[in-house]
Amino acid sequence: MDVKLFPEKPEPYLPLTIIYQGRIGDNAQVVRVHGGYGAVNWEEVFDLPMHLWPDHGWTINIAVLPQQLLNLTFHDGEGNWDEVMQVAIKSS
Repeated sequence: MDVKLFPEKPEPYLPLTIIYQGRIGDNAQVVRVHGGYGAVNWEEVFDLPMHLWPDHGWTINIAVLPQQLLNLTFHDGEGNWDEVMQVAIKSS
């Protein structure tokens, strides 16, 4: 899975740009980012459509909540999922 985050270390209350160039995105009509916060039980779960950025992959901007850990995975809405990645959020 190839995912780029800008900034690389997300900060609470600031926007995070996610660019996904994984295996699901190659042939998908739609890619969605599915995420939530927390190490075990995901909280504040979201499932949002991404936008195709030709020649660069799929992208979305989200606002980061003041948590410690952000979980992200990607799917095409047709049962195909990529693995989960965990991202530490910069503490204040």
